[in-house]
Amino acid sequence: MTLLDAVLSLSEAPARDEALQRILRALARATAADALSVLTAAEDGSVGVAAQIGLSPAALGLSFDPAEHPRLRRATLAAGPIRFLDPSEPDPYSGWLLGSAGEIHPIHACMAVPLRVQGRLAGLLTLDACDPRGLRGLRDEDARMFAGLCAGALRLDAGPGPALAAGARRAAGPASGSALPGRSAAMRRIEREIEVLAPLSVPVLVTGETGVGKELVARALHERSPRASRALVIVNCAAIPAQLVESELFGHRKGAFTGATAARAGRFEAAHGGTIFLDEIGELPLAAQAQLLRALQEGEIQPVGEDRARRVEARVVAATNRDLRREVAEGRFRADLFHRLWVYPICVPPLRERREDIPALCERFAAEIAAELGAARVDFAEPALRALTQAGWPGNVRELKNAVERAVLRRRMAEGTGAAGRTLVLRREDVDDAGDADQHGALARAGAPRIELPGERPWPAGELPGERPWPAGAPPGAPTEPLVEALERARREAFARAFRAAGGNAAMAGRLLGVSRSFAYKEAVRLGLIPAPEPRRR
Repeated sequence: MTLLDAVLSLSEAPARDEALQRILRALARATAADALSVLTAAEDGSVGVAAQIGLSPAALGLSFDPAEHPRLRRATLAAGPIRFLDPSEPDPYSGWLLGSAGEIHPIHACMAVPLRVQGRLAGLLTLDACDPRGLRGLRDEDARMFAGLCAGALRLDAGPGPALAAGARRAAGPASGSALPGRSAAMRRIEREIEVLAPLSVPVLVTGETGVGKELVARALHERSPRASRALVIVNCAAIPAQLVESELFGHRKGAFTGATAARAGRFEAAHGGTIFLDEIGELPLAAQAQLLRALQEGEIQPVGEDRARRVEARVVAATNRDLRREVAEGRFRADLFHRLWVYPICVPPLRERREDIPALCERFAAEIAAELGAARVDFAEPALRALTQAGWPGNVRELKNAVERAVLRRRMAEGTGAAGRTLVLRREDVDDAGDADQHGALARAGAPRIELPGERPWPAGELPGERPWPAGAPPGAPTEPLVEALERARREAFARAFRAAGGNAAMAGRLLGVSRSFAYKEAVRLGLIPAPEPRRR
């Protein structure tokens, strides 16, 4: 009956916008989506909200430039329905999507379907569900049918819709431009390499120090490839416990091991037809390396506990900050896998070797935080920009981004007035700790609060953690606690510091930590620093 209602909307609705609204209402009854929208394509390439359910009323007429929004860009290039599986990608409706208790949780289900009329892109149909599993019941075939009805409605003669009206508002997104901003010869070389390698299916190994932007290279390779409409699955190999690596990458059968209460597909199957990015690949144990080699050579994976292999087709992009040649020589990395990955390596140089890129990066990061603060723009006084350009940046681009954001927040607090609509000018004193490798000193100068965790004793003045004496009876060089516990304690302290400094704001804490908002939120919930969200009642 729902599909019939949607079909009748085309013949009974008096105008295009009313037909779109009726189709969305019919689709809402057929799915668990909390928000749906139809965006229409304009001649300048932008897409604007022509009809919606579940968004803020102010979203009607909002216009987006797909070049500034990765999800919308992928949707406009897709051949059919596309489901967004990477929570680190910014959602264009962030701040506009409303649930029963306010703004939607960062982790949610999101889907888009391109609308085509006579072979040309006419718009997009989007669906968002607060429940991460909320769109599983919607088959791609059904999504295509509703998209076809929406495309038919767009042909109704109703004049320009709200999204195409003169003076349509442009939604702010991440800074536009190259995925790898910079004017240095090294970055121009990497851009050329990406353009050549993106259309191919050969594995790519991205090397470079921590924080240089290896993930940006992987994203650029995916987004400029024919696989852009499919999933980009990101795996941090260093974050997976050694005993779960094979299950995480290749899946497992129910009962394959203790705790495997249900069958589970691995990351490779999730990336079928798309790209899988294996960050910190040098951390993979040798057993998993053998399976990965088979996936690269034969296009087959074997889930844990299964006897038969499965076919999977995914482009592999890997990254490491280790010297894999040395790892091979010392027996920690398979030589055959190394040679399979070393088809065409892309080496991203450290920031200290391409200082001419720093001004462009500073402008990009400042523009992003200015948009979040509501400021008109952020400018740099000459002494401040010179200090940023001359700093050492042992943490590379990631550290530079944190320093710029910290400087903007300092300037905002120093002036003591709202930033909305104003231009903030960063001064030399705002970037005093630029590129400082002594993070303890930098935090102290920044006035960051000291967070003492339960049972923790503050470090004595002038004493560094590595200089604390061992407990009585402990042999020289012996650890005081298991490594896993030490890492978990350090992780909890780092997240606690960031959330305290950010006033509980997950997005700001994520920037301070160099991670995504969604990851910062999930980890804070897991560590018990903030309460878990209550289940939504429909």
